[in-house]
Amino acid sequence: MTASQLERRKALTDTVIEMLADMSPDKVQMREVSERSGVALGTVYRYFPAKQQLLAASIVAWNDILADRLAREQASGRARYGGHDSVLDRVLDLYRRQMKAFHRRPHFARLEVDMQTSDDPYVRDTMDERAAANRSVIFGLMDGVPAELARLASLSIGSVMLNSLILWTTGRIGYPEALRNVEETCRLVLRDYS
Repeated sequence: MTASQLERRKALTDTVIEMLADMSPDKVQMREVSERSGVALGTVYRYFPAKQQLLAASIVAWNDILADRLAREQASGRARYGGHDSVLDRVLDLYRRQMKAFHRRPHFARLEVDMQTSDDPYVRDTMDERAAANRSVIFGLMDGVPAELARLASLSIGSVMLNSLILWTTGRIGYPEALRNVEETCRLVLRDYS
């Protein structure tokens, strides 16, 4: 993509991120995204032929905001791990921050569930790419953990997080229980690295 195409694409995902602060993903309409972003409706559909594809790109862009913030903190030496620097503390900090981000923006929690269960090939590929980038960050936090254990820990914690988001967004558990599920799973699978 050219610089101007990337800029228009970013305007679209930024607009969706803003819209999801106030409305659920099912209420987002392509025409409204076009109007709010200033990008012609035909161009919106050229970049994203289906709304699910635009939503997937938007949740990845939202995820990138947190990832960039974490990277800047680590680069500047301001990464916060409660005064501790164990693998468990680092992983707990990351997942707590992710869960708090979903708590602040609950429509993204619902969108996460929708995107993870989508059968659209573009959405699946987009979410798989995001998952690979997130795993890279998590594996970096698990420095010193054997590769196979790190893989299983990441898979276990991520699965519990998704299940907890499903239960929370459907009203079957409250947010405190969803957070506790993720924290307790971190402690269980990484107990030898505290």
